[in-house]
Amino acid sequence: MATPTPQFDPIGHNTTLYTPATYTPQSPLILLFTWNAAALKHIQKYTNTYTTLFPTARILLIRCFTIDVFRSSATSARNLQPALDVVRAHAQQGGEVLCHSFSNGGGTQIVEFARAWRDAYGETMPMRAQIVDSAPGKGDWGRSHAAIAASLPRRSVALSVVFGVAVHVLLFCVLVVDTLRWKENSMVIMCGEMNCGTLFGRVAPRVYLYSKADEMVGWEEVEEHADEAAAKGWDVERVRFEKSAHAGHVREDADKYWGAVLRAWEKGGRVG
Repeated sequence: MATPTPQFDPIGHNTTLYTPATYTPQSPLILLFTWNAAALKHIQKYTNTYTTLFPTARILLIRCFTIDVFRSSATSARNLQPALDVVRAHAQQGGEVLCHSFSNGGGTQIVEFARAWRDAYGETMPMRAQIVDSAPGKGDWGRSHAAIAASLPRRSVALSVVFGVAVHVLLFCVLVVDTLRWKENSMVIMCGEMNCGTLFGRVAPRVYLYSKADEMVGWEEVEEHADEAAAKGWDVERVRFEKSAHAGHVREDADKYWGAVLRAWEKGGRVG
């Protein structure tokens, strides 16, 4: 029998919440930060599995689109406030949180969430386990172009060419602005902040899920970040796939993928 698709209620900017009838304040909260312009039909493959693995859990879904990556932290904090309120209420009632982010889009959003949480409550965001899928990458020109272009419509070859040129123009404008402001690439900044102890606590185990075939975030970038995290005190597990595309590792080996998620959750309970 197919798993029913959970019904989400909108609560804020690109933010929806699923609450099963069996939910209690002690149930887990799954906090999902999706990749850029992820289609709902693809997101549902993950939310459906989460409802099977954690049938009493709430799922808080925060989607990401290209414009969100370029928003200021102040704007991001306002947009994320409804999500912060849900997590805050859940944590105050003793509930635990599993954080799962995808790609640099989701990475940007979880960093903004962590920053907003620290600024509002003076502590690192609560989590029992952290899952990092297809990230983080430093956002070099070619991979950034591939990631943004993949989120755009592909109705014809001509339109794809036009959009491809437009993405190059966008990246050039960002480069010029960053250069004039003496600012580092925002993806490089995000990579550093994901390993910042004032944003992310070191108690929660962290799993990196990545692939040697990923054309948008290099496996060597992920392993470098994981090595740095381990050196700074995080409990890290690296789970590498061989043939899967960006944010598609579950299709290569679902048991391997979800087994890593469950191990992190179980380990987080022991260390917490």
